[in-house]
Amino acid sequence: MEVNFWSLFTGDDGVTMDAIVKQFNDEHPDIKVTHIAMEATSDLYVKLPMVAGDDNQAPDLAVTHNNYIPYLAEKGAIQPIDPLVEGFDNLTRDHFNSVDMADYDGKRYGVILDFPSAVVYGNKALIEQYYPEMIEDYVVTWDEIYELGDRLAADNVIDQIKPLVGSFARNDVLQTFVTQGGTYSEDGKTLALDKEILKKAQGEWKNLYDKGYFMEEDSDAMGMFAMGESVFVTGGTWNLNMVNTYGLDYIMLPCVQYDTNNVITYAAAHTFVMPQRNYTDEKKQAVGEFISWFEDHAMLWAEAGSIVAYKEVAESEAFANLPQAMVDKVDTRHWCPTFLYSSVCDATISSFGFQSVYGHMTLDEYADAVMSKIEAEIEAQK
Repeated sequence: MEVNFWSLFTGDDGVTMDAIVKQFNDEHPDIKVTHIAMEATSDLYVKLPMVAGDDNQAPDLAVTHNNYIPYLAEKGAIQPIDPLVEGFDNLTRDHFNSVDMADYDGKRYGVILDFPSAVVYGNKALIEQYYPEMIEDYVVTWDEIYELGDRLAADNVIDQIKPLVGSFARNDVLQTFVTQGGTYSEDGKTLALDKEILKKAQGEWKNLYDKGYFMEEDSDAMGMFAMGESVFVTGGTWNLNMVNTYGLDYIMLPCVQYDTNNVITYAAAHTFVMPQRNYTDEKKQAVGEFISWFEDHAMLWAEAGSIVAYKEVAESEAFANLPQAMVDKVDTRHWCPTFLYSSVCDATISSFGFQSVYGHMTLDEYADAVMSKIEAEIEAQK
């Protein structure tokens, strides 16, 4: 039985997925999974709606970001995944962390692989030198970042070493947005972005910069961290292989928090979804077999740097020894805004970057401009 599998894994993760698919195929001579990787926004999310309902062109299985599930469901490109997972005991909801991230409109649309998460990487030597107690609970707060900045300033090294630098403005703003309770929508369909929270999110980074505790515009954040010019750098689990090349003794922790008792990490979820097409019972069995086998072997995926959703692996001793396991050392909620127009919100926030941080517009101008552009783009797509 052939299974045509589309994914968005075009980088090193695609190489890992190819190896996993090969191992599955070797162990299942009666099933042949063919993995085809493509760019997410410009390719996968365009093609899935185009081929929906066409059994000759639609894939049998796909991996998407969970925050595109509302869009793909409304376009009729995917369907609830229950028919693929029925009969596989390890694919029931209770086997997965943050399982609701793959839900939409009261239905389960996906089986989660992992959480590509916004994190901070910390230079352990500098932490030990200036503020060792700040990582004792495996969470870094904004108050601690400012205190770290004060200590660096008191030691007259603040011009040479920043407490925190940011590698991706969009994610940096969004991680601060969601940790303050921000969202795009309450029901997945209607815009409910709180402009005041968005303004506070950008404002946190502006305050850090105004105090002299943040990098200058157009700085190479990862380069600064590699050279010991920052104690922490924002990034993602996807930066793990790069950071490993720096030769530093480092720690990976959840993105900077406001409340140590409510740790939220800005993270999408890579999710298996069921494309809109017809399935024979044999096809459903073959696709379900692959998903079930993948989750049972999720350690293969974790070893490439992923924070896996499958509890049996995520809570295992083997996973606990991986660098990214520190992100889940505390009770962490992986979450990102899930909305029919998530792509519009993400792209708009990305396009404005750190405009207020570096004085190109006021915080009010920033929030108004972002909201106006999002509203106009959504209206244009209706």
